[in-house]
Amino acid sequence: MRNRILILTIALLVFRGLSAQKTPHPEYLMRYYFTAAEGAKQSVIPSKDLLKIKGIDQKQYFSCFPQEGLRFNQFLSQVQTGYDTIYAIEEMVSCGPFLAHRTETTNGEYKAFLADSVWIKEHLEYQPRQLFPDTHVWIPFAATAESAPVPNPYTRLYFQNSTYNNYPVVGVSQLQATAYCEWLTHILNESPQYAGLQAVLKKQGLKIKAELPTVAEWLYLYEMSIQVPSRTGVAEGKIRGNYFRNNQRKGGALFTFLQHQELKNNPVIFNETTTARGLNIQNEISEALLMPLPSQMPPAKPYPAVSHLLGNVAEWTSTPAYGHLFNNRTTILNTNGQLIENAYQQVNVFDFKGYLVEEPALQQHYAIKGGSWNQDFHYLDPMAIMFMQSNHANNHVGFRTVLHFYPSTDTTTTP
Repeated sequence: MRNRILILTIALLVFRGLSAQKTPHPEYLMRYYFTAAEGAKQSVIPSKDLLKIKGIDQKQYFSCFPQEGLRFNQFLSQVQTGYDTIYAIEEMVSCGPFLAHRTETTNGEYKAFLADSVWIKEHLEYQPRQLFPDTHVWIPFAATAESAPVPNPYTRLYFQNSTYNNYPVVGVSQLQATAYCEWLTHILNESPQYAGLQAVLKKQGLKIKAELPTVAEWLYLYEMSIQVPSRTGVAEGKIRGNYFRNNQRKGGALFTFLQHQELKNNPVIFNETTTARGLNIQNEISEALLMPLPSQMPPAKPYPAVSHLLGNVAEWTSTPAYGHLFNNRTTILNTNGQLIENAYQQVNVFDFKGYLVEEPALQQHYAIKGGSWNQDFHYLDPMAIMFMQSNHANNHVGFRTVLHFYPSTDTTTTP
C-alpha cells in the first residue's frame, strides 16, 4: 500500500511538472530571422543640374534622397505578415542617397554589355561567354499522356531574338549582375557618350558607381514609390497600373493584397481563382508560354513611376546572407521586435555567430526581393525575402541598378 501511494505521488508530481513547463511561443518555431540593417554607404547627393543630364535624368532614374538637411535615409520597415522559412523583422533601417533605375535591366542593355568584349576581358577577367545568360533556365514543357516533353522556345528566343530586347534579362547570376554594374560604372565615368555627365561630375568632384541595391535600399525604394503615394491619396488605379501590369484587368486583387495589411491572410481573387497564397503570379496575357512582361517605362506622370518593383521578375541585391540571417536555435524575436538569445535552445551556444552566421557558405548567398511571375503571392509582400547562391540563375530572377555618387578621390562603397 505504501509503495502504491509513493508511486502515485511521484506520478502526480511529474504530471504537474510537465503541465507547468513553458511551451515555446510560436515565434520560436520560425527557422530564420533576417535583419536588413547594415552600414549606410557614404554616398552624397549630387546637384540638381546633374539630374537633368540625359541617361541619368529623372525619366530613367527615381531619386531616393533624404529630406533636406539630412545625410541618410531612415525609415521603419513593415511587419511581415507571412513567412516560409525566413522572417524579416520590423526595424529602423538606414541607407545613403541613391538613384534607382525605373525599370529592370533589359535584354538589350545586357547585350550592349556583352558586346564590349575587349573591356570585359581586360578589366573583369571574364570571357564574354562566361557572362552570357543561362538560356536553359527555360525548362521544357512537361510530358502529357498525349505527347512527349516539348522544348521551350524561349531557350533560343528570349535573349537571342531582338523581339525581346525590351524584356527583363533573366538567367543571370548575382555575379553576372555585379559584373554588369562594373561595366556600367565604367561607361558612365569614361565613355564619350556621357561626356556631358563627366564634365558636370568633374566640376562637382564626384564619380558615379553603379551597383545592385542593398535590401535596405530596395525597401526604401518601395517606401518612396509605393507606400508614400498610397498614404498621400494617390488613386489606387494609378499605382496599380505601374506595378501590376502582369494582371492588367484584375490588378485590384494584387493591390489589395499588398496595401491592406489586415486582409493579407484573407483570400483574394486572381485569375478567377480564390487564394490566400500559393497561386503563381502568372502572366495572363501570355498564359500559354509563361514569361515576364517587357520592362517598359511607365509614364512620367502620375507619380509614382517605377516599373515592376513588385512582380514581373524578382531582383538580385548586394546584401549577403552572412551577417544578416540568423537561426532561431540561438536567436529569437522578443515582443519588442528585437533579436535576442534563445533561452529554449539546446545547443550550448549563446551568440549569433555560433550556429548559422559563421557558416562559410552563407557568404556566397545573396538576397532576392520583389517576387516574380513564377512565384506565389507570398513573395509580393515587400518584406518577403529569399536567398540564392551567387551563381544561381533561373527564369524569374533579374536585377535593376542603382547609382551612388562619391567624391572622386573615394569611390568605395563601404561605410
